Amino acid sequence: MRKRQTVNFQQYLKILQEKLPNLIKIRRCEIFQHDGAPCHQSRLVNSWLVNHNVQVLGPFPGSSPNLNPIENCRVKLKSAVSRTNPTSLDDLAHKIRQAWITEITPEYCQAFADSMPDRINAVLKAHGGATRL
Repeated sequence: MRKRQTVNFQQYLKILQEKLPNLIKIRRCEIFQHDGAPCHQSRLVNSWLVNHNVQVLGPFPGSSPNLNPIENCRVKLKSAVSRTNPTSLDDLAHKIRQAWITEITPEYCQAFADSMPDRINAVLKAHGGATRL
């Protein structure tokens, strides 16, 4: 998706239909997580998830603190890629892939996973509000 492009529920459902079954099989994912974005909350998307026995973590209100690990990955990728000054869309895509390999290491992911109990406790302490973690 291009920057500032909105994903509607039809596009999101198509992505789920094409990618999620294989991802669950390969990664042995037991719980799927998405946020409160409107395309994630449509009746058709939720029906598809139920019909395919996908256990979903949530629901999350649209303004809830973001505990989704991918958000931290995006910040790290954006920082790494911005230092490389991509010169075209193809170059940008290449540099994103390279940064994913070099920056989003198993150690980085493990450190984030290890921080989740503290993050969740901070959100609970803030009664669902913003935190500083």
